[in-house]
Amino acid sequence: MTSNKRNKPVRQKMPEQVRIAMYDVGFGDCFLLSFSYADGEARRVLIDCGSTSENKKHMSQVVNILVDDCEGHIEAIVATHRHRDHISAFGLKGLGEKLEKLNPEIVIQPWTEHPDAEEAAIEAPSVFTAGAVRHLRSLDAAQEFAEHLINRPNNILSAAGPRTRSRVVRLASLSIPNKKAIERLTRMGKKHAYVHSGSQSGLERLLPGVQVSVLGPPTLTQTQSIRKQTQWDEDEFWKLFARVAAISASNIATARGRSDLFPKARTDTIAKSPSYVKWLIKRLDRAQLHNVQRIVRALDRALNNTSVILLFKIGDKMLLFPGDAQLENWQYALKDRKLKRRLSKVLLYKVGHHGSTNATPKSLWNLFARRSANDGRLISLLSTKRGHHSEVPRTSLVKALESETVLHSTQGWRRKLREEYTILE
Repeated sequence: MTSNKRNKPVRQKMPEQVRIAMYDVGFGDCFLLSFSYADGEARRVLIDCGSTSENKKHMSQVVNILVDDCEGHIEAIVATHRHRDHISAFGLKGLGEKLEKLNPEIVIQPWTEHPDAEEAAIEAPSVFTAGAVRHLRSLDAAQEFAEHLINRPNNILSAAGPRTRSRVVRLASLSIPNKKAIERLTRMGKKHAYVHSGSQSGLERLLPGVQVSVLGPPTLTQTQSIRKQTQWDEDEFWKLFARVAAISASNIATARGRSDLFPKARTDTIAKSPSYVKWLIKRLDRAQLHNVQRIVRALDRALNNTSVILLFKIGDKMLLFPGDAQLENWQYALKDRKLKRRLSKVLLYKVGHHGSTNATPKSLWNLFARRSANDGRLISLLSTKRGHHSEVPRTSLVKALESETVLHSTQGWRRKLREEYTILE
């Protein structure tokens, strides 16, 4: 509430209606928030648009519906992080162009995507300490590793069975650089905001009557926890494994007895080797498979911990959209007592990381005071699909969501691409 020169109160423009559309992209996220005002104006925010699915026809149907819902323009696009299941549509030919034509006022991404974070940068924002820059370079090298793995899975995962190989490659495919999507997001928008915990969102003037708080990701100055396992975060670690992957992908003896890495060296097939050599080779292959699986899981967590977390406040209603933020991301945010009180009032929760328990830690879940409430019960939106991650969505979490919230999940949808939920009217 503000006052004019005659001390008469001036009522701030407030949304009369707030709607959230959830789209079935398979294993991925795509949400459209629409804020409607008394003067007939509508302002919209798109949070992610991606999928692991290779079915472009399906994604094309989703994007067409989304574009229609936006009526030709959108105020903001939030790309929570660079995982494929959150931004793939921006990199797909034909679909990316349609999304770009929405001409957003602003594109919001995590601080880890800031162009000044590149190795050649001489000056950079204050969030880029020397440690932060090393961390970002290591993530780039890690994605290079994932790319080698996807391109030559049979060579790098020679000891894996078909099912294990498929699961590892599917997880690694989320972490490929998504260069086309990132390049398009960089071109889009009249402005860009590269956000971190406590920073301005860039939505302050675009959504009258709506307060938007950035809860994550923290910078490395704020917390080191988003690095995940310290022993896996040496500056050169990912670069080393990217090189190892490249060598592993090419150092396979051909049927003619040649090695791509050592073309003049004499080679023998494993079948002709003594039993003790076969035993050793199998053990080495198993050890490599184990390490590759650990590396891919670590990379998945590392990128998830760069997720943007946004908390929207409209009057006394709170909407929480945490992307794929993991426990390490949340640990920093939940140190704030005032924030804990605000989170207790959340009315709508976009379930983190498609239903993994690590993305909905108990310390967060227990804050939601509207769970099991008779009036104004917590609404949860779960965009997911089984089979892409081990135990995602987690059965125990889904049961809790079903029993203690009003759960809307794409898991059970049949021939339906979109649902819309009104939380204010």
